[in-house]
Amino acid sequence: MSSSFDFRGLRVQGNDPSTQFMIEIQKRLVRELLKNQTEALESENEDIYLDAPDMETAVKWHSELGSQMQFNFNKAYYPPFEPDGSKVTLYLKARSLGGKLVDYSGFNNTVSILGDPTMVAGPAGFDPGIHSHGTKATAIRFNRPTSNFENEEWVQITDATRLQIAGQTTGFSLFIRLIVYSLADQGDWSPTVYEKIDDSTATPNDAQMLQVKSDGKLVFIVRDGAVNTAKETAAGTIVAGQLYDIFVTYAVSGAVMHVYVDGVDKTLTNFAGSINWQTDTTNHDMCLFRRGLGEDAGLLYGDWFIFKYYREMVVSSTQVTNHWNNKQTISPHAFGTTMSANYWATHV
Repeated sequence: MSSSFDFRGLRVQGNDPSTQFMIEIQKRLVRELLKNQTEALESENEDIYLDAPDMETAVKWHSELGSQMQFNFNKAYYPPFEPDGSKVTLYLKARSLGGKLVDYSGFNNTVSILGDPTMVAGPAGFDPGIHSHGTKATAIRFNRPTSNFENEEWVQITDATRLQIAGQTTGFSLFIRLIVYSLADQGDWSPTVYEKIDDSTATPNDAQMLQVKSDGKLVFIVRDGAVNTAKETAAGTIVAGQLYDIFVTYAVSGAVMHVYVDGVDKTLTNFAGSINWQTDTTNHDMCLFRRGLGEDAGLLYGDWFIFKYYREMVVSSTQVTNHWNNKQTISPHAFGTTMSANYWATHV
């Protein structure tokens, strides 16, 4: 089930089909319990308290169904930076399956899920900081080897001006939480976290891409006004099977790039490899977990938790540090209170 919280800490039930289905089950259960107890009161020599143990069990079970998420206000909740509705142009979380994903940014970007990915629980120990029990986090697993749709699963976000490089004067930031299960190339293509081109020229004038190399390097590439800026981290930055928080930033002035992994500003060097963009120049949609349209390789086998795109906002190292440090220390990574889905859903 899903739920969110308003600024007063009140829980609001989600309206997705699975939540509504469970709410209906709860209502029917309550009606049945009331019916049984009414009949018991009307029966002579019947003492309602004889059923107390069963009632307690049923009510406890009912309350478990009603909510598995609670705010514990003995913690501080720190966003990585105060979100601005004019900057957070896209915010998706692995929350429900089906053909579409909800965009929490308020811009109502159209988001489609391709293939037949599966929803999975987050790794043991992962906790965004708002749960007292139950599943701590959910993700969508793409391109698993056992799937009939292996290498045919990704997220596609319809092109919009607010998602483009063209026209930006300050720059952008992008956040993603993910697990990569395979670093292996597919043919000549490296696994791609996301890619987008902005125009229909043979070599786009404006485009962006984040790749994972077979040696664990992250490669961040931005093409701005027909000029490429491409940087890479050291080998071993990404290890298969580990969960990571990744921020990438691009500043238009000076074409300055940063790649932050688990709160650390990684040392970058110039990427010396070849830069190839998608070949379908008529389709400018943003794609997550695959190269852009027109290529059948470069898809990523992994779990996807959260994706945010900030237009005209370059996140500072201080803001990233605050995001990473101000939370509980929970194995395998120190994820705590800062990026909880419900907290952010009420703020973006």
